[in-house]
Amino acid sequence: MWYLLIMRRLIRSNLQDWYSSPHRKPLVLKGARQVGKTFAVNEFGRTVVEGQNGGRYHYFDLKKERDLHSIFQETQDIKKILEFIELKKQTKITAGRDLIFLDEIQDCSQAISSLKYFEQDLAELHVIAAGSHLGLVKNEESFPVGKVNFLSMFPMTFYEFLVALKEPLCPYLDGFDPKSPQPLPAFIHQQLLQYLFYYFAVGGLPEAVLRFKEHHTSSLPDALKLARQIQNELLTGYEADFSKYSGTVNANHIHSVFRSISKQLAKSFDEPTSKFKFSGVIPNQKGFDRIIGPLTWLTSSRLCIKSYIASRSGHPLQAYTTDNVFKVFYLDVGLLNAALDTPMESIVEDHLESYKGYIVENFVCQELYSKLDRDLVSWQEGQAEVEFLINQGAEIIPIEVKSGTKSRRAKSLDAYIAKYHPKVAYKLSAQNVGVQEGRFITLPLYLCSHIF
Repeated sequence: MWYLLIMRRLIRSNLQDWYSSPHRKPLVLKGARQVGKTFAVNEFGRTVVEGQNGGRYHYFDLKKERDLHSIFQETQDIKKILEFIELKKQTKITAGRDLIFLDEIQDCSQAISSLKYFEQDLAELHVIAAGSHLGLVKNEESFPVGKVNFLSMFPMTFYEFLVALKEPLCPYLDGFDPKSPQPLPAFIHQQLLQYLFYYFAVGGLPEAVLRFKEHHTSSLPDALKLARQIQNELLTGYEADFSKYSGTVNANHIHSVFRSISKQLAKSFDEPTSKFKFSGVIPNQKGFDRIIGPLTWLTSSRLCIKSYIASRSGHPLQAYTTDNVFKVFYLDVGLLNAALDTPMESIVEDHLESYKGYIVENFVCQELYSKLDRDLVSWQEGQAEVEFLINQGAEIIPIEVKSGTKSRRAKSLDAYIAKYHPKVAYKLSAQNVGVQEGRFITLPLYLCSHIF
């Protein structure tokens, strides 16, 4: 059932490119817990490696199969490691054709180190490793810098959400050309907006999407209820990880910061979200120095996304940011609404009114993050503010985000255009596609990721 849902996750083409590359190194798959890393690799191994290429797929969970740890601890000789694994698991591993998947690799530091020797001594063997907390676990061995490839996985994007639901609307997104933007048929536009509201409520975490997919055509209320139940369970699981990987005291601080992110976002109403405030987040403590540790834990675990605030626009954008001035968003808009206990029905029926702004901005943030895989940047000079700036070749492109269907161009975007003269500027809203003056483009929110 799971593999049917994720069969068309976009990461599959990336896995295929890696598998076929003559310059391939062991692949480290990064991503938060429950974004679908294990299922994506399992599906790839079974359908592509075994089904199409005639190889064998070997899955090892280093969290559960702790008996394998001693093999990596006893030797760094890759041929010996494979020999011992073959004996222990009574299997045969063939380099050049088979795929090994070392899941939850953060639980065995010696296995992390062994990736370097896989690359040096047995490069023809296909090896994938995954772990949700690789940047957090204290590893006495050095990480194999330069000896591995990296690939990131995120919650399902809005497009992947449509694919999972098998919606016939997908071709309208596929056919959009950002170089020659044309309005979509009004009926299609309204249908896509409705599914966007569904996405705001359900989000992109695969298990929540699966529950919604199973029931939304027969009973939308039941589908939403089941999706919210999964979201709440995932929140509980994420918070359980705080103490597991950070200790009790730090876990309490991480919990405070995590909850504060959602609360601060919800206070933005229909205005751009504000910079993250440090006071009152951790009881009896204040200031950036007290917040940065727990916040770094959350960003390293990919449970939240930072967007730095630039004081001006220019290359490199990071030169105009400071470490302690930024916004923070959730990894998933559905999870954000679950953390705030926002009624699902209010979201899908578009009854949030002025409270919808932070939902829309979080959505755009996670869509851009899934494309760029790095911290984002917004812009603020004086009273003017634009939600996101992105590099597009040599150009810096401003992106204004609005939640309404009749919103006008903001004075802030006009101020940016007048000062920096961008080649193109975008306003993302619930409006259909529109072009003004040749370079100011209005796009519906659901086309956010098609800017690139």
